[in-house]
Amino acid sequence: MYTSPIRLIAVDLDGTLLNDQKEITPRTRAALEAAAARGVELVPATGRTVSGIPAELRAMAGVHYAITANGARVMDLTTGQAVRELYIPRDKALAAYDVLSRYDCLADLFQDGQGYTTQANQAAAYRFVPDNLRAYVLNTRKIIPDLRAYIASQDRGLEKLTVFFTDETQRQKAWAEVEALGVTVVSSLPMNMEINAAGVDKGAGLLALAGHLGLPASALMALGDGGNDTAMIRAAGLGVAMGNAFPEVKEAANYVTASNNEDGAARAIEKFVLEDKTETL
Repeated sequence: MYTSPIRLIAVDLDGTLLNDQKEITPRTRAALEAAAARGVELVPATGRTVSGIPAELRAMAGVHYAITANGARVMDLTTGQAVRELYIPRDKALAAYDVLSRYDCLADLFQDGQGYTTQANQAAAYRFVPDNLRAYVLNTRKIIPDLRAYIASQDRGLEKLTVFFTDETQRQKAWAEVEALGVTVVSSLPMNMEINAAGVDKGAGLLALAGHLGLPASALMALGDGGNDTAMIRAAGLGVAMGNAFPEVKEAANYVTASNNEDGAARAIEKFVLEDKTETL
């Protein structure tokens, strides 16, 4: 039986809160607004940087915090300060970048809430990045001359590397090599790879934020679809997988809702937060 009232909803963006057109539908917006009106914290939990969170979501009542870059930065959006920050050590970030340079892929980096790319990578986005993500990628990256030189200049280490492939065999080989360096490697899309420091995942970020707010895990609801959401789904008292979720996400969840194109997030929020009844899971 699930009986605890939800105090915080952590929700992934791409493939979860957003439909395939990268929109928050009217039904989803209404569910979020109704939950916020009940005092529920609404927390975007994303592989994106802070700058990649849609402005309309950041402007909603109830959105005060965000789990970004898969948990590398847990942000207080009101103050702009990090509640939790864990970066890839510089030597490991350089080693991972050097591995990726031997493969046919597109690797960009995130640092301090901003995405960075090169002119060559921006041009290559048309080959590597899925159509429905391309505008986001092209519009949220700053162009710099040399990504490796930038990494080498960062004494604090690196927030995240995000990588796109077109060949699954290459992705699997690169994944094994990078993971052997002692970093966290996850995927949010069928042909991507996301690299964070060891110990970084959305679940750890969610629990860190819950601790900061004085909330037990039982008061947390998490919704997601990709491999990078699995830890968060497991960490929350109520983990909800989208109908379009990876198989491992569905296996980790307490409940499977409809897809992101069928208002699945809204349906789950309506069911578990807005209906005022105890649910059997």
